[in-house]
Parts: sequence; C-alpha cells; structure tokens
Amino acid sequence: MRALLKQGKYDTALSMLAEALPSQLVTTDIPLERAALQAWAYKKLGKDSESDQAFQEARRLSFDGPDSLNDTPSSLKRQALNTLGQVYIDRNELARADEIFLRNLDVARQQKDSYLQATSLLNLSLIALHLERFDEAQERSQAAVQAAQRIGARSILEESQGNIAWASYKLGNFDDALDGFKKAEEEAEELGEASDRTEWLIDIGLSSYRLGHTSEAETNYKKALEIAEANGEVEKEIEAHVALAELLLAEGTLDLAAQHTDRALKVARSAKGHPNEMDALFIQSLIAARQQKTDESNRILMDIEQNSAISPSLRWQVENALANQYAKVENTALADRWYRQSITTFETQRETISREESKLPFANHAESLYDDYVRFLVNHKTSDEAFQWLDLGRARTLEQGLGMSAPNFKATIQKSLDAPAIARRLHGVILVYSLAPEESYLWAVNSSGIRFFRLPRQEEIDAHVKNYQRVILNSRDPLTDAYADGMALYRVLVEPAASLIPKGSPVFIIPDGSLSTLNFDTLLAPGGGIHYWIEDATITNASSLKLLAAFHPEKRAKTPKKLLLIGNPISPDEKFPDLPKAADEVTNVAKHFQSSEVSVFTQKQALPSTYLDSTPGNYSLIHFVAHGTSSSASPLDSAIVLTRNPANPDSFKLYARDVIQHQLHADVVAISACYGSGSRIYGGEGLVGLSWAFLHAGAHYVVGSLWQVSDSTAPQIMDRLYAELAAGRPADVALRDAKLSMLKNSQNVFRKPLYWATFQLYGGA
Repeated sequence: MRALLKQGKYDTALSMLAEALPSQLVTTDIPLERAALQAWAYKKLGKDSESDQAFQEARRLSFDGPDSLNDTPSSLKRQALNTLGQVYIDRNELARADEIFLRNLDVARQQKDSYLQATSLLNLSLIALHLERFDEAQERSQAAVQAAQRIGARSILEESQGNIAWASYKLGNFDDALDGFKKAEEEAEELGEASDRTEWLIDIGLSSYRLGHTSEAETNYKKALEIAEANGEVEKEIEAHVALAELLLAEGTLDLAAQHTDRALKVARSAKGHPNEMDALFIQSLIAARQQKTDESNRILMDIEQNSAISPSLRWQVENALANQYAKVENTALADRWYRQSITTFETQRETISREESKLPFANHAESLYDDYVRFLVNHKTSDEAFQWLDLGRARTLEQGLGMSAPNFKATIQKSLDAPAIARRLHGVILVYSLAPEESYLWAVNSSGIRFFRLPRQEEIDAHVKNYQRVILNSRDPLTDAYADGMALYRVLVEPAASLIPKGSPVFIIPDGSLSTLNFDTLLAPGGGIHYWIEDATITNASSLKLLAAFHPEKRAKTPKKLLLIGNPISPDEKFPDLPKAADEVTNVAKHFQSSEVSVFTQKQALPSTYLDSTPGNYSLIHFVAHGTSSSASPLDSAIVLTRNPANPDSFKLYARDVIQHQLHADVVAISACYGSGSRIYGGEGLVGLSWAFLHAGAHYVVGSLWQVSDSTAPQIMDRLYAELAAGRPADVALRDAKLSMLKNSQNVFRKPLYWATFQLYGGA
C-alpha cells in the first residue's frame, strides 16, 4: 500500500483501502493504519473533505484504548502513528506531528528498531524544514541517512538526501543543493517513487534557476508538472506552476507567467487554501507590478504579509517588494519602514542559525535586501545613513564568531559607529565599496569626515577585475605593457578619493563582490610615471567598519610563546608533491628568533593534530609552509595540506572548520600556501577560506594568498617579512616592504605581480 502511495498511485491505493476489513482485524490497529493512509492519499489529491473525515477517524483511533501515545505502542500502531504524523505535517499541524515522531524516536531507540528510528528522524527533519530551522533539519536528515544506511533502507535514504539538499537550497548553497537533488531524483526514479521524483525535479529546477541555468530549470519544471498532473498530485502541480511562473516573469514573458500563476491559484483554491497559494500570490503581485498595476500589487502583498501562516523567507521577500513599490512612487516614509522591516525579518531568522557552514550561504539572501535599502537611502535620504546600514550587513558571521555581536539585530541597529574617529585612531583612510547592478558606491573615510562617490555599475567593474586578473595570472608585466584595465581600476576605484589619501598612508579596503579577489597593491597609479599603487599606500583588507572599530594593531599580543612554525611536510600523495624550497623557507623564518622562542614542526611532525594540540592561542606569530586547497563549494573545507597521520592515514589536512574552533591571540598568521585567501565570495562576508577562518579564530592579521604561491619567491618574501616583524615593525608595513623588495630588487621575472602580489593582508579585530 505504501509502495502505491510512493508511486503516486493514490486512486488505486484508495480503492484497495475502501475494501471491508475481515472481522478479526477490526479490533486491531489496522483500522488506524487504514484511516491514516486514506487521510494522506486524499490530501495529496486535494480532496480535503474526504481527507478531513479520514483524519478525524485516525485521530480518534490513535487515542482509543490502553495503547495510547503515553504507552509503548505496538509495532503496527507505531507505523500507523508514523503515517498519521505525516498527515499532520501536510495539514501544517507541526507541533502535533513533532510530538508523535519524537515519541516514536524514543521508542525506536529503546527497542533498537532501526527502521522506525530512521523514519522518525526523516520526518523530524521535514518538520524542521517547515519551521525553517535549517541547521536542525540537516542534522536530523544526516542522522536519518546513517540509520537508513545501516539497514539498507533506500527509500528513506533517498528522501533524507533530498531533505539535506533542500536545507542547502534554503540556506543559499545552490551548488550543493543541485548535486543533492540530482542524486535523490535518480534514486527515486530507480525506486519507482513518482511522488518523490516530482519533488526533486522541481527542486533541481529551482537550484538550476538560482545558478542561472534557465533552460535546464524549465525542462525540469515541465517534466515535474507532467508527472504531477498524470498522478493528480495537487501540491506538486501547484509548485511546478509557481516555479514556471517565476522563471517566465524573470524572462519578461508576462502573459505566460500569468497563465501559470492563475493555474496554480485555481488548483490551490480548489484544495481549499493550499500553503503554496501564498507563493503563487507573491508571483501574481510581481506580475501586477511589472504591468504598472501598483495598487493591485500592493493589495496582494499586504494580504500575504498579514497572513499568520507566512514563512519568514517569504515574509522578507514580500516586505522588500512593498518597500521597492513605495520607493518607486516616492512614498519615502513607507518605503523606509518596509526596507527596515524586511532586513529585521531576515536578521531575526539568521539568529536562529548556529553553524558557520549554514550562516555563510544564508548571508547571500541578505545582499539584495541591503543593496535595495542602501540605494534607496542614497537617492532619497542621506549617504551617511546608507553607509551605516551597509556596514550593518557586513561580516555578521565573522563578528558573531569573535563574540562582538549585540544580543539581537534590534540592539545592533541602535549602535552608530563614528567612522572618522576610527580612521583617526588607525592614522589612515578607509575605503568602503558597494557594487550593485545599477550603480556602485564608494565611501572614503579619513579623520576629517566621510566623502561619498558614485561609481559605475557592477558589470563594468567586474569586467575590469576579470581582465586584469587574467593579465596578472598569465605572468604578464602590467608596467611594461601599461594594461588599460589596471589603470581603469585605479581611475574608477581610487582616483575619486585620491586627494584624501596622503602618500604612504595606511589604507584599509572594505571590498565588495569581485573586489574581494583583487589585490589593490597592483592597481596602476599615475604620477611620476605609471607605477603600482603599493608604492603610494600601505594596504590592508578589512571586512567591516564594525571590526575596524575593535581593531587595535598597535597592541601586541601578550602570549607566552613567540612563533609556531609548521611546514615542509611529507607529501601525502602525488597531488601534493614535495615543495623543493619549503625547508629553506622554514629556515629563513625561524632564524629571526631565538630558538627558545620558536616551536618548529616539519616532516613527520607536521601533522594537522600538531597544530590542534599545540595550544595555538599561546603564540604571537603562526606560520605555515605547505600546499593549500580552496573549496568554493564548501569554503570551510579549505585546508592546509600536511603530513599523513600514521594512526589515521586519511588525516593530512588542517581544515578551516577545525581552525575556527581554536581561539587565537596571534598578531600575525601567515599562510604560505596556495589559495590561502579562499575562492568563494559570500554576501556581506567577502572571500571565505583559510584566511577568514584564522580571523574568525581571533588572529589580528592574516597573510593569505589569492592564487598559487611561487615556491621560488615565497622564501624570500617571508624572510624579509619576518626580519621586519622581528625588528618590531607592524605587519602592514612589514609585508609591504617585503613585496617592494621583490618588486624593486628583481631585474627578472620575479618583479611581475604574479610572484609578489598573491599575498594579501587581512586585518581582524
């Protein structure tokens, strides 16, 4: 019976369930199971009246007799209650469903019933998804996967994998989500589970759409719609119509988008108010707005916003849409109110997420909310207020990891930062960038005040960054060929504020978007002949004004030990061959300190566990010489590649996720490894990888690499860097001098930025 339902054959299943039970079975738990299955099947077909009747019967039977929820149910009753819990989920009675599944999970563990344990965990993960508790959903789904694998329950495994993918999708990690949904869909097709397959096809489409693969998205939506209509599956039919409507709206095909929206609403209303009706209404409001029907659009949006059943993720989209509508008609008071409300709704939801792996992709959802409000404030109120709100959304995860965040977002709003005072204390200039599709912005802060500049749109700036990086990575010499993109980037990004930046002044860059991957040292500046901007400024990358407010580079770490040096590991495999000059770099760095001040671990001792066990918080300087990996799909899987642990041969990487678990007080962490800066940009957080992880752990400065490190030049740069540090020079000056030494004293290929500009300095808190 359950197999028929999983295959989407609801009418066939209901026909069989309608048959009279033999008299000897009437007093068993089989009537409860039958009623629960009937309620489930009718609900899937959108027959709410019949579903309600069967549900009430199942509910009555579930509490009938001594075998109630407060007792230990029989095996059959546990299965029936499991079905009833799924009906509760479909009816959005989540608290009651949660009670049933938690009880079943407790019994399953007591009786070592692996199958019941797996199904209970699966359903608990589904409840967490409905409540938008995505951390919890992933943890429960992963536990369900492990339980299902132990007993070979492929169906549970398939659903659990799909639930993990859905949590990833809702958190904004679309690459992982797409991969997970494809695996789940393939498994569902092989198992003949049409209902699940329809769900995963829609979700493949959603992930593809978010990644810009619109053709693939449309193909999957249509395939899902075809299966849903064939099986009379109302919920999936509505979802597919809504998804197609959103895609067509984005493409500007308003008539077809409206047709799919109308169809979704008709089906939803025939099912007496399906939850997905609100999604369809939201698309309808956006279509009305595009058709210049502002009043109609606002009316629909207000109706959705006032619905108590609205999810947080839809609520902030609705509130942001209302704000944009009021901004268009110059109703600044209402626009301002709704922009603030949409951001508050989002940030309140972000506060429910605990794991960094989840916080990072989730932050991407905030980008458009903050961008829209900043643009509104710039054009309708003040650029200074826009500046404050822009910084509110920056580095939230890093700030929370460092224990600097306010107890909640409303408390955060009340804090106004004195940006000129921060610049005055740092004796420098702060350049804050915001890139957006319509136009970009720059705020330049010095001790005297804040200046605001409008910049070109994001697409133009991104193109210059991409082209100039290609020049550098192809080992070209920008000074020799005077590349236009290097000069254009200086002209666009720095020249507007050049009069505010004294020569040789410290400059703190708070980048946005593609600028996180750009080393500003390499920009081509005019004056006295074309030259790299590093010759005019001492540059540090920062994450937010909030973090700079707590940044005191003049205060040196008071630690019992000086230098922790880990490097020149034994190659773990052919993908990470021995570094010929690694031993030289270790020697070059260590020689600047007394042997009693230094802890050096190389070769067999250069293990991941060495770092974790060495109490890294006791050192003022930490240095790594090794290969590095950067994961764009999962940045906290970025790692420093060390020696294999004989006791655990699979362990040879020091992961970013492990780094953030060990508090640091270091003045400088230097990662002389490829791609130490990371390769994935997250909204508000910037480039996330190893450097971000060490900042998160508490390092004041981190030296990371933007691309592959040269084994020939790194030892020379690090030798000069540590000579300067040992002499008491601050990290920003020390790294600049080390790079200038390479630039000025090399009459060969090593003067090219490919070799010295990979190293980027990041300032923490």
